[in-house]
Amino acid sequence: MTVKRLTLGIMFCLSILIYSQAYAINSKAGTYGYSFLKIPVGAKVPAMGGASAGLADDLTAMYYNPAGITQIQGSAVMASYSNYIAGIQGGFLTYVTSWGERGKLGLAVNYLNYGSTPRTDLEGKQDGEFGGGDMAISTTVAWHWPLSDDDAIGEVESYYDNGNPHNNWAGFSAGLTAKFIYESLDEYDSDALAVDAGIVYGFKSNRTRIGASVSNLGFQLKAMSSGHKDSLPLVLRAGIGHQLKASPFVISGDVIKPVDHDPYFAAGLNFTGLNPIELRGGYSTLGQDYKTGSDKDNFAGVSFGLGIMLDNFNFGYAFVPYADLGDNHRISISKQW
Repeated sequence: MTVKRLTLGIMFCLSILIYSQAYAINSKAGTYGYSFLKIPVGAKVPAMGGASAGLADDLTAMYYNPAGITQIQGSAVMASYSNYIAGIQGGFLTYVTSWGERGKLGLAVNYLNYGSTPRTDLEGKQDGEFGGGDMAISTTVAWHWPLSDDDAIGEVESYYDNGNPHNNWAGFSAGLTAKFIYESLDEYDSDALAVDAGIVYGFKSNRTRIGASVSNLGFQLKAMSSGHKDSLPLVLRAGIGHQLKASPFVISGDVIKPVDHDPYFAAGLNFTGLNPIELRGGYSTLGQDYKTGSDKDNFAGVSFGLGIMLDNFNFGYAFVPYADLGDNHRISISKQW
């Protein structure tokens, strides 16, 4: 069995799994712990609607599909910040470097801070404040196997990047992430262990990639209350990334299935024809959950953003509206060497 057929088979099985569980898990919304693990990270992917299972070509691949870090040339570091809704703030820090001839090694910290909340007694009287937050510390290993001479018949087309070759998408990649998760609320805390796994296959044209990943497969070590342990928010993703031939447009599309929610779809577009600026946009059907009947509903699920490439530095910004809940602004900066 060729790598191509194996990858397509896994993608098909994952798609069947996603749809077969759609209605059985719908009633479990909000019943799993560590929900911050489902909040997107970085700036590029959120600007493109959250579709990254197949595209997975920057440092945030450690979160969306660990196999994607094989696209990082040399070493790179990235820091991102998110001004989330209701005063919640988050960040994602990551470092990736080469490990042997075909391998990559990555380290990341994903955190969320809830800020201060008034503390009240049973009669509603305020008695000080309390805070809380979440953190996941992870390490990722990934490997890339280029296409064999038999598979790569003919000249591989270059990824369009203002006339210059870009990363080599062709071949098979696999990645695995192990992470330690910590959550605190006032004087209470809990922790857990989890793994993520992902695969990506790039076709010989060097313009199309398909990928799939599973995130947050693990268990809680310590609960905030005795006698009860929370399950982790498992997330399944399957998607595609495609570079339009002889065009500065990259498109991506995912189907995403959280264990506590119905499947939803995400799609994105990245325009690279304004060097050194990239323009991005996307849409996610998850935006339907934010609609309340107000005049802000029209933008629920829509996202926008841009990237600026200056030498080995990459700056990113994303704007994600959540209707009446508020707007989410994200920034990121990365350096590659």
